[in-house]
Amino acid sequence: MAFIRHIPPSRAAGRLAQVYKEIRTELPRVPNLIQVFSLRPESMVWMYRGWMATMSGGTLPRQVKELVALGTARAGNSQYGIDWHLVMLLAAGMDRTRAFDVEEKTSDAEDLSERDRETLRFASRITVDPRSVTDEAVLQLQSLWPDPEEFVQIISVIAAENVALRVANALGVTLEIPMPLRRFHAGRRGAIAFMSRLTALSAEFGERPIPARTPEENRRGISQLFRNQLGLPDPPFNWELFDACPEVFDGQLRVIEKSTAVVPCDRWMRIGLVVARLTGSDFYSESCGRWLETRGVSARDVIAASEGAKSSLPDAEECCLRFIRDLTLHSHTIDASRIDELRSKGFSDGGILDLSYVGAMFNGMVRYLRMSIPAEASATGSDSLSTGENLVSVEEKASA
Repeated sequence: MAFIRHIPPSRAAGRLAQVYKEIRTELPRVPNLIQVFSLRPESMVWMYRGWMATMSGGTLPRQVKELVALGTARAGNSQYGIDWHLVMLLAAGMDRTRAFDVEEKTSDAEDLSERDRETLRFASRITVDPRSVTDEAVLQLQSLWPDPEEFVQIISVIAAENVALRVANALGVTLEIPMPLRRFHAGRRGAIAFMSRLTALSAEFGERPIPARTPEENRRGISQLFRNQLGLPDPPFNWELFDACPEVFDGQLRVIEKSTAVVPCDRWMRIGLVVARLTGSDFYSESCGRWLETRGVSARDVIAASEGAKSSLPDAEECCLRFIRDLTLHSHTIDASRIDELRSKGFSDGGILDLSYVGAMFNGMVRYLRMSIPAEASATGSDSLSTGENLVSVEEKASA
């Protein structure tokens, strides 16, 4: 069972039943990670569509995307993600022995191309320690994927999986492989292979058109969201890259748009500030901090609350921000007692889902921005990684 309640497809009605029906047209069963969003059907549908746009949109082979997602999930200590992407990797056509070798050794697995090795190393690094990722490292990744459309798809998979793995970890999403089978190495692998065969029969892994806004509409959409709705500056994305694959960026932009509607704006900004400080995103740290300061909220107070220090914030907000800190640094250590603590402060299960969604989404956003530096960033340091206050300790990095 997940740490929060959910409504299974057999008990769904109304809008939720419609969303489940849409998902069942694509997959043999509704994944447990999707079911955990059942208390928020609109969040569920956009999470699902955003993920499908990322994994099915564009021309990059699905097997490559699943390989990168598997490496990202492994770096984030998400057993749910590891199992799921192994299933999908096998369903997409990778040899069974090779796929399990990747699970065990990631970038050191045999029979990987040098490009795949370096991509997996980058995905692991930006997942575990985004502060250590330099502009040169991002430009090196871009040189490995010189086709702009393919590069956008690679960084989108990394960013999206950083969202998914944190939701799965923080909410204790039930693993897809039943526990009795997991007790034995051969049983787990056999179950993964069986699930992959079922998935291969029902899922579409080839290139297919994904409905999306045009590049111009995407630009207007993010400007409307950040500048007009939230009162923030437009993120300094490298738009030439995103224009090459508008369906993928559109899918992820809609996930961001939905996140702004599930919590109050001031909480959204506090969450963003905490995640940005921990991951080293100057843009979000400065933008969210400035927004809060203009409304009489001290950025230092917010950070203090997230660290468990004395602050002027209500107990519920302090509890919320401590949860976001752990979700960012070491989501795999969150257990049911942390969810109970949030409940004791007045958060409903739906509210806890919203917190996890927004916190995880911000973790994807900061990495997305870090990987999409403008071409001149090596000289100007766009969204450069700060080295000032509130640095993440070596122990926290290691446990992430």
